[in-house]
Amino acid sequence: MSYNPTSRSSGPAKKAKRVSDVNALGGVAQQPAPFNPIPAPTLSANYDNNPTIQSPSNFYTPNTSPSNYMQSPQAPNYNPQYASSPYDPQQQQQSPIDPNQIGFNMFQQPIMQDMAFQYGQKLADQGKELVNKELEKYVSVTKLKYYFAVDNKYVMNKLRLLFFPFAQKDWSLKFDQETAVQPRYDLNSPDLYIPTMGYITYIVLAGFILGLQDRFSPEQLGIQASSALAYNIFELIIYTITLYVTNIQTTLRTLDLVAFSGYKYASIVAILCATILFSTTGYWIALIYCGSTLAFFLLRTLKAKVLSEPVSSAAQAPNYDPYGQQPQSFDHTLGRKRKLYFLFMFAIMQFFLPFMLTKHLK
Repeated sequence: MSYNPTSRSSGPAKKAKRVSDVNALGGVAQQPAPFNPIPAPTLSANYDNNPTIQSPSNFYTPNTSPSNYMQSPQAPNYNPQYASSPYDPQQQQQSPIDPNQIGFNMFQQPIMQDMAFQYGQKLADQGKELVNKELEKYVSVTKLKYYFAVDNKYVMNKLRLLFFPFAQKDWSLKFDQETAVQPRYDLNSPDLYIPTMGYITYIVLAGFILGLQDRFSPEQLGIQASSALAYNIFELIIYTITLYVTNIQTTLRTLDLVAFSGYKYASIVAILCATILFSTTGYWIALIYCGSTLAFFLLRTLKAKVLSEPVSSAAQAPNYDPYGQQPQSFDHTLGRKRKLYFLFMFAIMQFFLPFMLTKHLK
């Protein structure tokens, strides 16, 4: 018997039963859509080399093959050999990133360039300070600056004084609070600029003359430079030993001796120029004249430094004799003669050394 929900009974309410047939409710049952399965995708024959998924409906199904797990349609050229873990040492060895290229790009940044420049400048300043500190142990840089404190006017007037000293009247030195003024302010002060330039010019002219005589070779420049330096050192040793042995007290310093002995290179340059222009005759005439002017210049210039008596209380006070004898006085005449001999020896060397340095070039 069919169930009629509209019917009522006077008896107790009964539990509703589940109806499996929907037709019993008076409705129309919906027919399910026919099942149309999607055909499975077919793979190409060359799956390992070209894993292209072929489907009639162009429906993409991701390939979960272990060998091509990381392949995606957005990156068809992706190389699966770099898809391993970043902690794999083999992957790090096969990484295409060049560490040198990273460092090069880093140093192209302006900030890194400024930091490198400041660090290099700091190292250069430290090196300069270290060199000056080590050089101060042997030669005072402050004293060297004093001997090179010259200008163009001083150089021209000094050269005129070297070759024409006979017209000079004032040979005294100027002082500023017991300190000698710089050479640019005093023509009679010694300098090292003219000796240095004369030494270099002598080497160049010697090579030029050897080239004119077909005797030039690159080794000759070194021979000329070393021989001139050796003669100058030999001259300084003679002066130093003479002052020490004869016990001559002067105000000359070592750099003063270097400067006065180096003025002969200016005369040597003039002698070589005369040799180029007038051959052997010009050589002998220039040697005699330049040697005479240089000797006269040095006698007048060194006179104020060598013949001056050093001021000391011991030299002014007589010797005290504890045995009651008469005090003895110093013999200044003998000391003055030794100083004169030293001056004449200095002047004679200005003839001998230029001849030794130029005789092979005449």
